[in-house]
Amino acid sequence: MLINQTIANEISKVSEIAAYLWQREWAERNAGNISVNLTGLQNVSSKDKENKKYIECLMPEEASDMLLFITGTGERLRELVNLPEKVACIISIDHQAKGYHIVWGGIDNPGILPTSEFISHLLIHLFNTSQNNTHRCVLHTHPIELIALSHHPELGHNEAKLNKALWSMLPEIRVFIPKGICIAPYELPGSLALAKHTTEGLNNHSIVLWSKHGALATGKDALEAFDFIDVANKAAKIYLKCLQAGFIPEGMSEEQMKGLEIFL
Repeated sequence: MLINQTIANEISKVSEIAAYLWQREWAERNAGNISVNLTGLQNVSSKDKENKKYIECLMPEEASDMLLFITGTGERLRELVNLPEKVACIISIDHQAKGYHIVWGGIDNPGILPTSEFISHLLIHLFNTSQNNTHRCVLHTHPIELIALSHHPELGHNEAKLNKALWSMLPEIRVFIPKGICIAPYELPGSLALAKHTTEGLNNHSIVLWSKHGALATGKDALEAFDFIDVANKAAKIYLKCLQAGFIPEGMSEEQMKGLEIFL
């Protein structure tokens, strides 16, 4: 399939973000995955599907006719910078939602398949569609400091205390992640249970922290999804820096944080 300029622009944003993830050491080996809901941005004809790999996969009926860009399982995100057409693909789900064609990508990589977190990504895209929001991108990565805090014996198990601690580190944190972070209990990567915790968490939060694993956020594009996690991880980094210096951070007071509500 020959992609149009709109889709090419979205893939370019994904490539830009993949570079940031690699530079921050958030995407070791094949860690992390990114998808973008391209439904409605380009029509897929029967000719586009001719001689293309078809994968049987039972999906929710609501997924019928969706078009998704998604990174490949086992692929390195750092290669998205220069080779997105090799390590990622675009899939076109059939009308019965019983399978999909790989209509783009996997160049010189005929065995390519969507990330093992595919079910989580699909359910999140369906959730965003049902909410009529503008979020087309789903980003999962391994931000070091946020993962470290998920191991904290207290903050890693207490969502209210975690958010209070992070919000109080810097005014921008409270402003740019107003809905805070949901802590999802550890589940097997790629499992339906993890997908369920994630979609539930996104109901009322900006980010879902997968305990002892990573973080996930959605946004109108890859840039916005990255910004959520980047800002949250900055707060976690400041908090941990204070602990490393030998003191528990004082943080902003409740009154000071309340004053920031004018920006929300």
